[in-house]
Amino acid sequence: MMHQLLLLRPEDQAGSLVAMLQQRAAAAGVQADCLVHSMVSIGCYDDPNHSLRNILSQTWHGGLMVSVNAANYFAQQAQAWAPEYAMPIARWFAVGPTSAQAIARVVQRPVTCPWRMHNSDALLQLPELQQVAHQRWLLIRGRGGRELVADTLRARGAQVTYLEVYQRVPSKVDLSTIEKWQQQVNGIVVSSAEQLGYFLAALPQHALHWLSQCYWVLASERLAQLLPVAMRQRVVIADSATPFALADAWQRLIKKEDL
Repeated sequence: MMHQLLLLRPEDQAGSLVAMLQQRAAAAGVQADCLVHSMVSIGCYDDPNHSLRNILSQTWHGGLMVSVNAANYFAQQAQAWAPEYAMPIARWFAVGPTSAQAIARVVQRPVTCPWRMHNSDALLQLPELQQVAHQRWLLIRGRGGRELVADTLRARGAQVTYLEVYQRVPSKVDLSTIEKWQQQVNGIVVSSAEQLGYFLAALPQHALHWLSQCYWVLASERLAQLLPVAMRQRVVIADSATPFALADAWQRLIKKEDL
């Protein structure tokens, strides 16, 4: 069977995943080809609620950048608008190892992340995030991000400040591209609820039958719950959104179904 995979992922973050999927395919003696498409474009955002210089001049008990994009855009803004300031002193945290590496490059300090499961729930279970009463935490994210981490830290007594450094814009998909996917794609890999939501919203009604015939590799159980019931027949859940975890989940699926 030829595996034609659609990876809903930014192109600049897809290289290692494509390489791992092709390595796993070769090891399994199957053919796999990957199409990469991002349903979201990312751009810089100047948070009107905060002065970047003021943020950089303060000391924080803890800091979290929610993604690679958060780290990159924060670094760009700091270099452009406040080059005289050093990175904030804090204990830095990340959801997973990929973002942890990006954050460490920016702040030049160690970054802690969950060991096995790479999501917000696992992050909030870290011992360092249990006793945070009266602490000041900085969360760097995109405009309008999820509230789970901030709400939980506040419930534990922390004072949380957001700095929003980028924004997301849905990308349009032309009908010819959708028709190409329908003719070729039989597997879809998704690591972001945002990518999945925009993808489903962009497809015409007649494409839903095709989606129900595809198998899905998803980064979390939360993503599976976002799929319509008809599309949940052939789903595998990865341990996290890292390339290794997604490739490992795909390999488990093709072995299980003997694809």
